[in-house]
Amino acid sequence: MNWKVWVLLLILVPACQGCSLHSEEKTYKAIHQKLTGLETYSCIAQIYVKGNKEPGQFKTKQWFCMPDKYRLEVLEPQAMQGKTTVYDGSRLWVYYPYIDQVLLLEDIQSSEDENLFLGFFLRDMLETERIHYRFEEWNGVAVMVIELPVPGGSKYRSTQILIVDRKGLRPLVLEMYDINGAVNARVEFSDFQFNPELDSDFFNSDKIETSMLYEGWDASGMFFGSLEEAREHLDFLPLELDTVPEGFTRDVIQVVETDCQKVFVEIYSCEGERLTLLQKTADKGGGESLTSGELIYLDGKPAFYSERRDTRKISWTEGSIRVELVSSLARGSLTEIARSIK
Repeated sequence: MNWKVWVLLLILVPACQGCSLHSEEKTYKAIHQKLTGLETYSCIAQIYVKGNKEPGQFKTKQWFCMPDKYRLEVLEPQAMQGKTTVYDGSRLWVYYPYIDQVLLLEDIQSSEDENLFLGFFLRDMLETERIHYRFEEWNGVAVMVIELPVPGGSKYRSTQILIVDRKGLRPLVLEMYDINGAVNARVEFSDFQFNPELDSDFFNSDKIETSMLYEGWDASGMFFGSLEEAREHLDFLPLELDTVPEGFTRDVIQVVETDCQKVFVEIYSCEGERLTLLQKTADKGGGESLTSGELIYLDGKPAFYSERRDTRKISWTEGSIRVELVSSLARGSLTEIARSIK
């Protein structure tokens, strides 16, 4: 190789490096401008959350209005389908269709669930100087990875990253890492819409149609694989459902904890039908449901029957336990099941 070729290479290599750096800086600015220009967005979000025993996986629909209003509806799993969370900037409402109940929390400053929304990542990105970005390939796609700390981070959620498609400038994945660098939560975005038009009352929690109110619930609760595991976390001995309708299987065993008491929830399902059994210690406050409806009797015990659209509910007290049975099953079938709970 003669000296002219060496000179040409010495000139071209720095020039190409300069082009690469310029291209990356240009891409970063384009992505930054696209993301910070968001006023609203909607998307399908596949959520993975690491749990104490088993990971939780949910398919959801998200809407967000900057700086902090959001709405989330669960699409999957079927047992939780229709669960809707609305945050209007100060109050958090969670509607549980399978038990026809609503959680209301007032004056909420922050929530761990914020880490599942792109809108809050963008807020954190604008408020920190400890931001890093890099370019790489992800599942065969050229992407930019934006990394920053989780504000007030814990050992479980210390760092967060956003993966953005370089070509389409669309968010692909949001991930949370613990202090050991392990993924604690992941959100995969699809059908991402920039700045969709949303009605002015879309995040108005008062618009959620409800018939019952519980206050102070931990929305996440604890999920278990067996009744034996759940009983260890209860302060009462739950009643058992002796008669399960043919074809129904139990999908959810959950303990929801309040400051005053614990609520035990079992959900059975069959081809779109749900049957939910809810139990808690009676007369301890902490979200005691309103007693209303038609007075009926279960083998001599007084109970209340009510209907709301296609949802039917029977509520009564069995000893020291408040029981609620909720389903879309016919009244007669629901009554027979209620009689079998002892």
